Amino acid sequence: MTSKNGYNVDGAFLINKGDEIFFGPTQYKLLRQIIKDGSINAAAKNLAMSYQHAWTVIDKMNKMSPIPIVIRQKGGKDGGGCRISEYGMKIYDEFARRERLFKEFLELMNNGLDGCFI
Repeated sequence: MTSKNGYNVDGAFLINKGDEIFFGPTQYKLLRQIIKDGSINAAAKNLAMSYQHAWTVIDKMNKMSPIPIVIRQKGGKDGGGCRISEYGMKIYDEFARRERLFKEFLELMNNGLDGCFI
């Protein structure tokens, strides 16, 4: 651990496709909430995110992906909803695994860093 005013290596774990962000913390949090709520609208509300922003994030992911990640279900007597595809769950799980590895790497990079600059 570094002191409050010490030096530290930091970064954000993102998966890019070309020059664009395909999947990162925002996408992960949104999918996690959709899994819990079964709805884009409810997930957006619970994340204090506008529905429009949530939909834009999902639409971009789905367009960049070879297989849809979030599948919308048309309304019926109980209304619509959405679900995460099997492929989407694979991406979700893989992101979580690699993000843990990234955080472990950052910890390793920060071990003794303050001593290098004092």
